[in-house]
Amino acid sequence: MILARYILKEHIAPFFFGLSLIVFIFTMNLLFQLLGRIAGKGISGWVILEYFGLNLAWIIALAVPMAVLIATVSAFGRLSSDGEITALRATGISPTKLMKPVMVAAFLVAVGIGLFNNFLLPEMNHRTKLLYSDISRKKPTINIEPGIFSFSLPKYVIRAADVNQINGTMKEITIFDNHEKGKHTTITSVGGQLKFVSTEERIVLTLNNGEIHRPSIDDPDVYEVTAFDSALFRIPAPGMVMKRGTSGYRGDRELTVTEMLEKVRKLKEKEGAHNQRRISAYMVEIHKKFTIPIACLVFVLLGTPLGIMAHRGGFGISGGISLLFFVIYWAFLAAGETLADRQLASPGVAMWMPNILLAFVGLWLVRMAKRRTSLPAVGWIAGKLSRLLKIGRKSGNDDNHNRSAS
Repeated sequence: MILARYILKEHIAPFFFGLSLIVFIFTMNLLFQLLGRIAGKGISGWVILEYFGLNLAWIIALAVPMAVLIATVSAFGRLSSDGEITALRATGISPTKLMKPVMVAAFLVAVGIGLFNNFLLPEMNHRTKLLYSDISRKKPTINIEPGIFSFSLPKYVIRAADVNQINGTMKEITIFDNHEKGKHTTITSVGGQLKFVSTEERIVLTLNNGEIHRPSIDDPDVYEVTAFDSALFRIPAPGMVMKRGTSGYRGDRELTVTEMLEKVRKLKEKEGAHNQRRISAYMVEIHKKFTIPIACLVFVLLGTPLGIMAHRGGFGISGGISLLFFVIYWAFLAAGETLADRQLASPGVAMWMPNILLAFVGLWLVRMAKRRTSLPAVGWIAGKLSRLLKIGRKSGNDDNHNRSAS
């Protein structure tokens, strides 16, 4: 019992560190993708935080199994590098026995992730889709810079020599109104104020001491100039208020297992190739809700002997080895999903095959770890990663030394 607690304690820090790092990387990637879509739209900070919060659901669903693999390789690599695995072997404790408490913990994690994937993830995915659709429909806000023509409003071009971004007051204003086809109107004004009325979805523009230049309504060859002391213009600006949707069509990743099984049952009552493709898509998602959580157990089976035979417990080493096997796992999973969607393979076989293949690799490595303390391939990979990290640290230290000397 003491040994089990000790081994599990070794996994806690690398698990949460790996989980945090993976979530951070995914979030930064999501941020860079989103920046181009929300720039200039005036989206509030709370809405942006909500969007990232909703996306954390699928990020966590992917990050947890990978964090389990990182923690297992890191923990057993540390125990092996410090000679503790050798000492435990001398007392007759095999790698299989060392792996048992970790496997129990991974099973509990898998159950939690499985419940999360089935009940919370579909709803979060649905809300994410609705919010993203709301953000996409929202038009950019009016942004008028001093001395620069603004094309934010359709069929209107606005220029002002001076702009107060706080209260919307402007000086030396020129407006080109092209909303009537073939009739171009130019409005000039000494000063004015621009306000957006969200309840009416329109721009209210108050101008002082100006002129309106336009062709005559009755005779296009006649040019009219109208002077005014004060004028009020109401310009429609639909789409600048973000309207939140509350419901919509749910795709396969936005449904629970029970809901998808019900849809499969209804589709089977009908005939047609299109229905078969939809059935395959639903069955793929049903199996994925179980295969990804079970990957936690497979990664413990894989990570334990890898850590023991790597003889290195650094996070860089464990992270590199884990990333390699996770990429292999995900490539098999993506290929299986493609084959199942094209009805070239059974959804069950396609989705479970990555787990089965890596489980066999893990069993083979466990068997090897019982008979020997190292495996050439694992040592070679770990050695290469270690040398790369040392080169990186040395280069960084040399740069710091050069900067200090200069």
